[in-house]
Amino acid sequence: MNSSVFWFIHISILILFCSAIYLFYRKFPLHLIYKSKIGLQEMLDGISDPLAVISDDYTVKRANKAYISLVGRDFPNTIGIHCYELLRGIDHPCPDCAMKKARITQTTAHVERSTHPDGKGSISITFSPFIQTLETESSFTIEHIHDITILEKLKLDLESKNKTLAHTTKTLKAAQQNIRDELRLARLIQQGLLPKNAPDIPGLKISNVYHPITDVGGDLYDFIQFSPKRFGVFIGDASGHGLSAAFVGTISKMSLYNHSQRELPVNKLLASINHDLLTNIHTGHYLTCFFCIFDLENCTITFSRAGHPVPVLIKKDGTVIPLKTNGTFLGLVSDIPFESVTIDFEKGDRFYFFTDGIYEVMQSPDKNDALFGYDRFVELLTRCSSQPFSKLITGIQHELKNYTYEDDYTLIAIESTISSKNSGKTAL
Repeated sequence: MNSSVFWFIHISILILFCSAIYLFYRKFPLHLIYKSKIGLQEMLDGISDPLAVISDDYTVKRANKAYISLVGRDFPNTIGIHCYELLRGIDHPCPDCAMKKARITQTTAHVERSTHPDGKGSISITFSPFIQTLETESSFTIEHIHDITILEKLKLDLESKNKTLAHTTKTLKAAQQNIRDELRLARLIQQGLLPKNAPDIPGLKISNVYHPITDVGGDLYDFIQFSPKRFGVFIGDASGHGLSAAFVGTISKMSLYNHSQRELPVNKLLASINHDLLTNIHTGHYLTCFFCIFDLENCTITFSRAGHPVPVLIKKDGTVIPLKTNGTFLGLVSDIPFESVTIDFEKGDRFYFFTDGIYEVMQSPDKNDALFGYDRFVELLTRCSSQPFSKLITGIQHELKNYTYEDDYTLIAIESTISSKNSGKTAL
């Protein structure tokens, strides 16, 4: 073979080889492939959760640093290893393989809880299938792992706290039931200390209403018949609400009962109750009250007041007479004087005794005025005094139906039916 033919053949082969390299590079640029691989790995490593690409034969094809750290291996001992070996340390696919389910159904599958590869925690796994299309189609599954060890601890801690809360709630409910039972008992005791019905007193018509805002309240009242012609009325209001007020009221009622047996003058009786409260109560609670005695023989009323809302006498002609005397609250200061006053009354006169809860009421939101007040209440009593006595209490309550009560209230209405001051006879 001459030299020209030799060089022709070699040059032709070189040209074909270079052409092949050129065509391959045009279709598969090596620098782009290299950069793509590096970019993909950098992208995977940038994900904080463990992530791996698994082939259909359960082999790990790619994995990020978080995944490699999770399984406790280095990169060469992770890539190409079966996922079940890495995560569960077994030599065969898991019987309940969620990845297989994801691949078959082409939907995402989950393993809600699995043991951490280090055996000390828990993980959850999500399998998402995808198909890579180049010259041929290849299917892979992305394995996304969440370390739920802390969540599991929080869950257990929450379950423990929920159990504690449930136990505490049960205990509180039992305690609340005990309190309700005790309040019902206290209410029965308090109701037992109050008159069940207005007494039938010849010469007087009597009507009353008592409305506690809670199970037990601080209002108290009593009717005391000293003799056929001497009749006493007591009304009081202990400071505060609920059991504390009811306790002060109970002590006051017991003191009233004890001292009324001695038939003391009205102002002396209040002084005696004041002494008992100072002796037995040291909580700062106090009592306002009003005590009067009707003398049906002489048609007079003698009364004394201890800081209580001023009762009123409304004459038959509409004249309003406040039943006011000097005297401060009971249970605060010792050795204080209480004034007593005596006035006449006649047939048709009406007396009203009440606690402040009946006029310290809030009006409905659609009204302009907020508080009803004492003066307006006395005006209301004056208007209602023209009504028949049997409808008097109901009429007063009807006028206040649009108001909200925030305190206990008591109202006592008494009308004289004495035909004349001297005869002592009652009207028919």
